[in-house]
Amino acid sequence: MNTKSYRIVTDSASDMGAYLSEWGVPSVSLTLKFDGEDNIQRNDEIEPVAFYNRMREGGVAKTSAVNPEEFIGVFEPILAAGEDILYIGFSSGLSTTCNSGRIAADKLSETYPERKITVIDSLSASAGFGMLVYLAVRKKNEGASLEENAEYITSLIPRLCHWFTVDDLVYLKRGGRISPT
Repeated sequence: MNTKSYRIVTDSASDMGAYLSEWGVPSVSLTLKFDGEDNIQRNDEIEPVAFYNRMREGGVAKTSAVNPEEFIGVFEPILAAGEDILYIGFSSGLSTTCNSGRIAADKLSETYPERKITVIDSLSASAGFGMLVYLAVRKKNEGASLEENAEYITSLIPRLCHWFTVDDLVYLKRGGRISPT
């Protein structure tokens, strides 16, 4: 298979920012809103330092997953151009974003039955997730087909270990990621 016949797509939870455009990887963005504000922001539009400063000052951010329609807006032009898609998504354990990508893929498969959309749940976030996207880009550039690349990335997921620390558990509690207990 020609390596140019598919595109790698991801979402903003990969935290790869400007690298994605450099690599030619389209991305859909999760959104966030601070309590008491009407302004909804894409999470790739706010600098991490500014975000965490707001949190330290008592701000409570609510995040929203990407919906299937946003995925369709990114996927459809790629499919219409005759390319297949390898979508690597934010962990299903932390967000419904990957599932929204899967819903969009299922819907578009009816319109583009000759095209292939492979959805991979990274089961990770941030740097670990970004590393999978980076390795998929590298593998594609080495000539791997969509199927070979999907198999490669899927094989890495159970072996990928990444760690994170937090200054204060209050942020995880506020965001509903851990129980008050």
